[in-house]
This record gives sequence, C-alpha cells and structure tokens, in this order.
Amino acid sequence: QRRVRGSYPQAFTMKHNNMIANEHFRKYWQRYVKTWFNQPAKKKARRMARQAKAAAVAPRPVAGSLRSLVHPPTVRYNTKVRIGRGFSLAEIKVTTLHTPKA
Repeated sequence: QRRVRGSYPQAFTMKHNNMIANEHFRKYWQRYVKTWFNQPAKKKARRMARQAKAAAVAPRPVAGSLRSLVHPPTVRYNTKVRIGRGFSLAEIKVTTLHTPKA
C-alpha cells in the first residue's frame, strides 16, 4: 500500500495524547464527572467548627500541663528558647495554681 505524505492507513494505532478522530461520544458523561463546588463552603464550615471548639475549651492549655520557657545550656542553642520540663512545687505555690494543672 502506497502512503501519501500526512495520511495514515485505516488500521494505524494512535499514540501519544492526540485527539481521537471522528468519535461520537454519546454516553451520559455527566454521570462520571465529580464536581467540587462545595469546597469553599466546607472549608468555611471546618474553620467555624474549629473556632467554636477552641472557644468552648478556651481557658484550658492546649496540650498537657503548663510548661516553663527556658534557654538551653550550651553555646550552640542558648540563643533559642524551648519548652522546659515544668515548674517546681515552690513555684506553683507562689503562683497559687492548682498542682495537677501545673
């Protein structure tokens, strides 16, 4: 079979991401498409729920007992501030905090 430049025989297999020639898509394609138009509303609802939950437990510390802020001992780290291991009983008595909370 002689090939004319730019044309292909009928049995040629298509490669790459090219257009499918002369196909008639008559399927109900909307059934297979998932839309996400409610994404902004869900984002807002999640944010409002987080704020409501935070307001409900507002005076509580976020996680665990209260910790002091300390400077690490070595030259490498002593410019930074990290969370310490907690307060001593004497410090708690001075601040009049309840012992299990601190």
